[in-house]
Amino acid sequence: MSKIEHYIDIMYKEWYNYTMVKKSYRKATERTRRQIRKAFAGLLAARGSVKNITVTELAERAEITRGTFYNYYNNLYEVGAELQAEIEKELFAERYEFNSIDDVEHYVDQIFAFLKQQEGVYRQLLSSDAPMAFLSQLESGMTQRVFAIMHEKGINDKNAEFELLILASGTFAIVRKYYRNEVAVTLDDIRDYLSVKLRNMFERYIK
Repeated sequence: MSKIEHYIDIMYKEWYNYTMVKKSYRKATERTRRQIRKAFAGLLAARGSVKNITVTELAERAEITRGTFYNYYNNLYEVGAELQAEIEKELFAERYEFNSIDDVEHYVDQIFAFLKQQEGVYRQLLSSDAPMAFLSQLESGMTQRVFAIMHEKGINDKNAEFELLILASGTFAIVRKYYRNEVAVTLDDIRDYLSVKLRNMFERYIK
């Protein structure tokens, strides 16, 4: 092996080792952040407000030290913001094509499948006073998508748009109540109701 090849080989090994250490560090970092977010969600449900949570008890629940907590976050509100951002990222990761009411119904199915998958976390968060904007964003996103296909199908009736706004607003108000155990319905019940109402609305307004 020539000197140049030898130096290249050393450089490659150093780069490889550095990359592996960096990847391992990133994994450990994200694992700790997940522990903190999970502990925060549980405490928020139990205490009802961020104001009633201390960094000390959060650290104990997450099985870390206070110093470790402050390595990742400046305060508890940053944890809440990151948890919400994580939910929103997952929620809007999918991209959907809308060419018919069947596509809209499929989209509704996917939304509610996601809500069921994350039910444990959402129940904890929505049982507190935390301002969880992800449901409002989901409501807004779904409404805008349905508006788009309505216009593509030639539905420009203001009554139809008003009806959709009421339907979406009412649906997600019930979803919030569901997570807070305030209504005796299931997510499947809410999904089925929304799908039927959307289909009926399209059939009435499409000329």
